[in-house]
Amino acid sequence: MKKNWMKKGMTAILLAAAAMLAFAVPAMAEEYSTDGTAECSVAARVVSTYTVSIPAAVSLDYDRESGTVGGSYRIGVKGDLLPDQMVQVVPVQLTETLASGTGGEYYRGVLMGEKSGRALPVTVTQQVTVTGMEPSWGEERFTRISASDFVYADGMIVSEKLEEADTYSGTLVFEFGLEEYEWWQ
Repeated sequence: MKKNWMKKGMTAILLAAAAMLAFAVPAMAEEYSTDGTAECSVAARVVSTYTVSIPAAVSLDYDRESGTVGGSYRIGVKGDLLPDQMVQVVPVQLTETLASGTGGEYYRGVLMGEKSGRALPVTVTQQVTVTGMEPSWGEERFTRISASDFVYADGMIVSEKLEEADTYSGTLVFEFGLEEYEWWQ
């Protein structure tokens, strides 16, 4: 049994050494023996990077006149994007999957009452959901982002009229990601 283990161990060591040597040899090197000039291609692959800032919590305040609760939040995006890429940040869930309103301008979700167990319908709106390089003709839904400073979009959550006092809560979920696009679409 010990002999088998040693044999396997030596084989693994030899394979690892061979792999290390393979990486040490330059690939496709050109050799010259006379004076002259030579060319070699140089390439760098730069990928888009971004950071999204999502609020840890959103506090809603009660408005006695309207009988509703409401509050605002901010999402931020910063990064260095390739010209044909954008970052999209969209609210997708508030306790349950959000239903999109007319033209996707608002979303409907619910908050749940802690004691009553009742669902309190709410509307979520968000100013800017797509961030990328600004097109030359200035399409409004795109905002130029910075590599070092966050660009913010404001959102708002407002309930329907409250039926009873309770502590209402839910979880607001955002979906975000890097996407490719073409300006002429």
